[in-house]
Amino acid sequence: MLNLTGGGLSGGYRKYLQHVVPAFENSNVVRDLMVAVPPGQEKVAGNSHSVLSWQPGEQWRGFSALRKRVIAWTPDVVLIPTARYLDCGAPVVSMVRNMEPMLPDSLRDGTTSWARNYLGARLARRAVTNSQRVIAVSQFVREFLENKWNVEPNRIGVVYHGVDVAEYVAATPASLSALTVSPFLFIAGSLLRYRGIEDAIRALSLVGNSKVILAVAGNGSERYRTTLTSLASELNVKSRVRWLGHLNEIEMRWAYQRCVAFLMTSRVEACPNTALEAMANGALCISTDARPMPEFFADTAQYYRPNDASALAALIEDALVCSPEMIVERRSAARARAVHFTWNDTVAETIAQLQSVLA
Repeated sequence: MLNLTGGGLSGGYRKYLQHVVPAFENSNVVRDLMVAVPPGQEKVAGNSHSVLSWQPGEQWRGFSALRKRVIAWTPDVVLIPTARYLDCGAPVVSMVRNMEPMLPDSLRDGTTSWARNYLGARLARRAVTNSQRVIAVSQFVREFLENKWNVEPNRIGVVYHGVDVAEYVAATPASLSALTVSPFLFIAGSLLRYRGIEDAIRALSLVGNSKVILAVAGNGSERYRTTLTSLASELNVKSRVRWLGHLNEIEMRWAYQRCVAFLMTSRVEACPNTALEAMANGALCISTDARPMPEFFADTAQYYRPNDASALAALIEDALVCSPEMIVERRSAARARAVHFTWNDTVAETIAQLQSVLA
């Protein structure tokens, strides 16, 4: 299992590894397991099996030393969950779990961001072209691969990510105590332009209740955050936006469980972990109707078209006056929907995809 990245691992990817790697090791189908992770990330994959890394900077030289070590290990099959390809003398199964690089090219976030996405898209296309099998993390990704990149349908399998059952967080984390004063809307995820957070800021300025605040968790592009802060100032809602930065798991669960509504403003996703987490925590969800969001939320969310701040504001107004009975019903429906996405299924279906290339 080669987790080939530029050097880091996102929070969602860490959860994926923490669930999938131990399950692979305990499977009676997997005889032996080798896991490669970025330098300094070895503990994420655990210590009870063969975990290795590569030298800093080796990723820019095609992982040559890592490739030799994997070839010497003689695997039956190689899983690369990061939409990259590395010929190690065995069948390769690649996974496409990030759709941001496939968005139309844009220089609005600077040349560095543009170059990163351009390279990401090229690497992903090379991976799906050369791999024996491709795992898509949603039907939306599968259709993109078929219709845009002409990948043969019989080479693609769909495997959703799972989500943990969320326990109730009774005590308010000290870091979030300021959110207990006013009703708040919650957004979580990387601060990147495709997330469409400007919809929420514009909608906030249209909501009649001036006490409502917008809490945004996550880090990312400082240029994008500056753009959002400027927009909030123009709309006279800067004082009602809280930039929370990175939140730990307890803080995230508390926010999902206490917010008036969780807002999913993204223009595109692959398998949105925050959507799964919001449902597992019983949040009232409001989302764009951009794919693949309806594939995950189904009828547990209310939808608006991207860029339609007025429609989003109207849905927020509805959430603010929602009856206690309706709130309970919607929260229960969200939790019931989340049950459809389990890590056990993720592991079993991934193993089935690996077995299929050996058959």
